[in-house]
Amino acid sequence: MKSEKTVRLQIKLMFTDQGQAQDLQAYAYTSQGGFVGSAALDKGAASVEIPAEFDGRMLDVILGPRVDRDQPVPTAAGLKRMGAYAQPVRFLVEKPRLEIKVPSVVFPKWCLCWVRGRLVKRFTLPDGTHKELPVCNARVHVCEVDRLSIVIPRLPDRDILRLRDDLLDKLRVVPWPIPPRPWPGPGPLRGPLTGPATGPSPGPLVATMQPHAASLASAAPQTGGLSEAASQSVVALATSRSVAQLRARLIDLSSIIAIHLCDLQYLWSWFRVDCLTTANVDSEGRFTALVINDCKDRPDLYFWVEQFQDGAWVTVYRPSIGCGTHWNHACGSEIVLNLPGAVACEEPSYEVPPGVTLFVLPWAVAHVPIWGIPPGSPPAPFGWLRSDGHLDYLDDVPTTALGALYNAPFGGTLNFIHDDSYFIPSSGIKYYRYAYRRVTSGSSPNTGASDPTWTPIATPLARGYRLEYSGGRLPTYESYPVGPATHGPHSGLFEFKPQQPPNPGGTVVASEWLSGNASEVAASWNTLLAAPPLSADNTTDDAGAFEIKIEVFDPAGNQVMPGASTLRFLARNADGTTTRFATPAEEAGGAYVFRVQVDNNGVEAELPQPSIGGVAASDDCGFLRYQAGDSVHVQYRAAHPNNHAVFGFAIKRGSNGLALATTLAPYVEVAAASASTASAPYNKSAGFYQRDFAPADLVGTCVNAAFAASLGVHAKATNGDQRLGGMDTWKWIAFALAEQEGNGTP
Repeated sequence: MKSEKTVRLQIKLMFTDQGQAQDLQAYAYTSQGGFVGSAALDKGAASVEIPAEFDGRMLDVILGPRVDRDQPVPTAAGLKRMGAYAQPVRFLVEKPRLEIKVPSVVFPKWCLCWVRGRLVKRFTLPDGTHKELPVCNARVHVCEVDRLSIVIPRLPDRDILRLRDDLLDKLRVVPWPIPPRPWPGPGPLRGPLTGPATGPSPGPLVATMQPHAASLASAAPQTGGLSEAASQSVVALATSRSVAQLRARLIDLSSIIAIHLCDLQYLWSWFRVDCLTTANVDSEGRFTALVINDCKDRPDLYFWVEQFQDGAWVTVYRPSIGCGTHWNHACGSEIVLNLPGAVACEEPSYEVPPGVTLFVLPWAVAHVPIWGIPPGSPPAPFGWLRSDGHLDYLDDVPTTALGALYNAPFGGTLNFIHDDSYFIPSSGIKYYRYAYRRVTSGSSPNTGASDPTWTPIATPLARGYRLEYSGGRLPTYESYPVGPATHGPHSGLFEFKPQQPPNPGGTVVASEWLSGNASEVAASWNTLLAAPPLSADNTTDDAGAFEIKIEVFDPAGNQVMPGASTLRFLARNADGTTTRFATPAEEAGGAYVFRVQVDNNGVEAELPQPSIGGVAASDDCGFLRYQAGDSVHVQYRAAHPNNHAVFGFAIKRGSNGLALATTLAPYVEVAAASASTASAPYNKSAGFYQRDFAPADLVGTCVNAAFAASLGVHAKATNGDQRLGGMDTWKWIAFALAEQEGNGTP
């Protein structure tokens, strides 16, 4: 058991010059950086409370800037980074005194840096519009990263040489081999430097090379050109023979290296990161923090973010040091962090029909609005869940950018979202339930035949809330389980969120929910359990239409039927600001019912080698040899069990695309009978898209040529947040055409 006895370490600071320093604080840390105690210096003296159990142990005593009581204690590494004075000392209970004699100039001038930022989640809605929502219920860890001028001296020689080569390549500087040319000009390089060197081919990068004047290329486009000092450093970098000199020049070019650090992964492990403070985020995703830094230097800041989700803190943003550091941050300027993995905070604004007090409004499947079956059954807008359970939406992910996709199904885990009246928890209505069943026929909810058995969606859920305390204590975050529960004859029941979260009293001065209903999952359905993909072990295709229903119950588990005296089910209008009553076509058995088409099946792709006369490779060298009158047969297979996929096929000769052999952008439906190109299409036969080419159409003027062919097949399925690209398949082949010897060509 640790002793509670403490001893005051008396610290006396004396300046050996006539100068003065800013207000100082004495900090004590273990040799491993653990905080022990601190005290402010007053008239050059401080008394730091040290537990007696540290008797005989080495401590680091650091003199640094004062921090406010409500600010976290800086770490030992952070203090040393900002230029604080550190002295190791053996703490002795019998002699707890320390005298420090230093000139005042060892202490830099410290400044407060105001760090402010905003957390957002940017995404493309299924209808193709872009949206940015704040991320709340989060905490931001504000950290500082070693400056490059600190890291470069620590690098081994091999990494110094590698960094030199990489930086010269980024700046497009081409050194010249021995023997070097005399330097053509007396002065430093000025202005932008252009293009590659002309003349003899450059040799490998070694320390004995000199640059050609025309080859000292300008900084990469991101730098906007080199200054005179930077140009001189680049010249010295390309001509230096000494690793020590290279280190110095690389330090001079630190600001340019920082621009390219995201690509220099071998440097990342050499950076030390010291987290200075943690800032809570407000309801608009904004955060602020104060950090201390040397006034002569701008801080290099790194951020990582946690969000309170489903009762636990989840890391939603933690980029690499090389790609995520904000170098030379201008204090006071706003930093905007985009967090794709976070849950956005959304408070929808809409009107309800007159006279409605209690309601449940089916809102969306993730970000896909639910259209339902309005009066007159008009078609759903683009990007909305259609009444038949399919979706037309936009895929603009840069890696695929398929554009508009039609008749797409859903797959993976579907998160259903609804909103409800604030007054429901006090009205005698307590629970809701989502359930699903398979549809065997019929094109819309409540029509055709269905499996009579409904299965509750019973994934456990919780709602987060925050407790605020008196006395300056930091808030805590708690979770409130809402289900599933069984009451009466019904299982899979979830509690409507109470109007107020639990409040234990005592020092708790306030409690509040972290999110509105539109930011929380009402039911989470893993469709892979109900409709697993086809595989070697599962030969039954379980894809198809499913009905989803929403019911409400009283505290005893009795279903509450909708009506004017109880509650109403509402639905969204296309304008996004008004709602309507659910139609009879949308309600059945006292529940709101809508349809979702589910298909978790993967795509299929085959890309055999081209052939001539049924022969793919005609000799040991792998060439496909042709002669006059031959036809090159190209075929490929792109398929999906239910045609819920699209594809693209391309052939390149060398590095040049062949439009006449490449399918037109953006894609082709796998159900299509033909795939168009800039000339004749590929026609489907026996499941394969096929076409015959004259050899001259492919080789052009080359006679002999090498080719690459690629086939990408992409599933349309989405989980409402994004297309399920993990179902995609790519195939690549390479082939070469060569003219048959003796074919009349000289």
